[in-house]
Amino acid sequence: MKFESLEIIPNNPDGWRSGELEFGDAITQLYAKNGSGKTPLIQAMMFCLGLHVQFRDDIVRNCKMARLKLLLRGKRFTLDRMMGDSFDLTVRVDDKTENRFYNEDDFSRFMLKSLNLRSDRLVTNGNTPTTPYFSALLPLFYLDQDQGYSEYYAPPRPGFIKNQFSEMVRLAANFPPQNSYDKKKKAIEVKKDLAYLDTTIVDSRKLMERIAQELPSPLRKIEDVDRLIAELKSRLEDLKKSKDIKSDSLSSLDYVIGNLRRRHRELQSEEAALDSKISSATQIREEIQSEIETLNLNEEAKRAFISFSDICTSPSCGIFMVSADSYGKSLLYLKDQIKDLEISTASNIQRSEAISTEKKFVESQIAQLAQQRGLAEREAGIEVFIEAISRISSEIFELGLEKNKLEKSEQQKNTHLDLLKRRDITLTLEDSLQTSREQSPDILRFRIELGQKMAEWLDVLNSKNISRDIRIDSDLKPILGTEKLGIIKGSSKARTVLAFHAALFELCTNDPLSPFRVLVFDTPRQQEIHWEDLDAYIKALKAVALRNNAQVIFSTTSYQYVIDDKTDKEWLPKFAGSEQPMYLGGVDQSPIDAAP
Repeated sequence: MKFESLEIIPNNPDGWRSGELEFGDAITQLYAKNGSGKTPLIQAMMFCLGLHVQFRDDIVRNCKMARLKLLLRGKRFTLDRMMGDSFDLTVRVDDKTENRFYNEDDFSRFMLKSLNLRSDRLVTNGNTPTTPYFSALLPLFYLDQDQGYSEYYAPPRPGFIKNQFSEMVRLAANFPPQNSYDKKKKAIEVKKDLAYLDTTIVDSRKLMERIAQELPSPLRKIEDVDRLIAELKSRLEDLKKSKDIKSDSLSSLDYVIGNLRRRHRELQSEEAALDSKISSATQIREEIQSEIETLNLNEEAKRAFISFSDICTSPSCGIFMVSADSYGKSLLYLKDQIKDLEISTASNIQRSEAISTEKKFVESQIAQLAQQRGLAEREAGIEVFIEAISRISSEIFELGLEKNKLEKSEQQKNTHLDLLKRRDITLTLEDSLQTSREQSPDILRFRIELGQKMAEWLDVLNSKNISRDIRIDSDLKPILGTEKLGIIKGSSKARTVLAFHAALFELCTNDPLSPFRVLVFDTPRQQEIHWEDLDAYIKALKAVALRNNAQVIFSTTSYQYVIDDKTDKEWLPKFAGSEQPMYLGGVDQSPIDAAP
């Protein structure tokens, strides 16, 4: 999801408008003095996405609606929301009206579906079921002017979902919910899915092994087989057009014989490599067997040693307990190695026998063709011509069969890989549905990466007296060394909040499938953050935006980022006001830069 443009529409000929304001590909900066109307524009973006915003009376009185255009999965969405307290939002997709929503619940379901996000029923603070509002996600990627810099997650209205912060981060990162209302029912369904996938994967692996046994050895790439088929077809066409039938036919037979000899050399090389592996495995097996015999002799010597009563006066003294445990583990390990070697050797012997059989077949074909070629030199050209065409056609047919087998093998491998991925996702979902507090490997990895990224962004912001030993707890809240955010004050708190949101933004946009590609700041507290530190932060965010096809939007009063015209946009107030330029102006009022 990326923003294209924002526009405030007047409600009458005397109302206020903004004109259509286009967003930059990477950075959009609203730079103006306080009181020029930056915040209403920032709020209007979130307002169009369903967030509850309390605009001032003069905005509601003079403006009819806010219009936000955005790109989502290759389609252009136009969101028109009427100003006022009632929820009235119209969505158009590629200039066709999709729907008009009169409540946040229906709009949220629509947006979650459009963004391909789950809409599982969650548990409210009153233990009743509810679906997540899309607006509850927005504070993760939007920091408002008042509360946004004092908490990691500051929704404009009190949270109504149990563990709402954790649930929204999980939803944004595409993890299963922490408190699913339908958890028990879903757990049964997931268990059935997992059992089905386990059985299907076993069958798929067996099928893949059967297909692999039918493949010729050594294996050739599909591209190489295609090239050989193309060469043979070209030679066949040349034969059909030939005027010197006998000479060209003999040449074609020579070509077929040459291909068979090359194939024979490949088979010989593969057979020699397998024989070497079999021989090495036999030698390694003998060495392991020798180690087992040495272990057994040591164990017998130990038992004889124990029999001396002067050494161990009690039958259960335990003096050799560690040695006995080590003996058992070593013996088990060595026997497992022998078992693995036997399995591998049996497979290699089987492949070697198959190669030997194919090699004999190729040798017989070479001998037969060589004999036929000798006879053909003494016969009329037509017999040679027929034999050459027959041989080349047969070779094309055999290569076609080989290609089909290779394609079938590749297709089965891809199917098997998809099944494995589905099982991993299902396992993650099953872990999240367990009653224990254990979390899936994906979530644990996310917690580690979020902590590491947050420490990096604290360095970018030049944060002092903030621990870089950051641990993300099971509710996905950062613990800074031994401190929580509530203990931290002043500029350190603002920097910590900015670091968290940048880290989450970077992790989400690193995933090309994540829809969250916009980060919005309403006037970062410049009085608490040095100009140089804020500049380094914005530049680092721009690097993330360029790398991950994302956008950063912020308003500012004193700090001014130097934009790049190729990737950035700067919104300046363009309507004359009584005291200073404003972002909103009258319908009949010309923008300052367009005035004569």
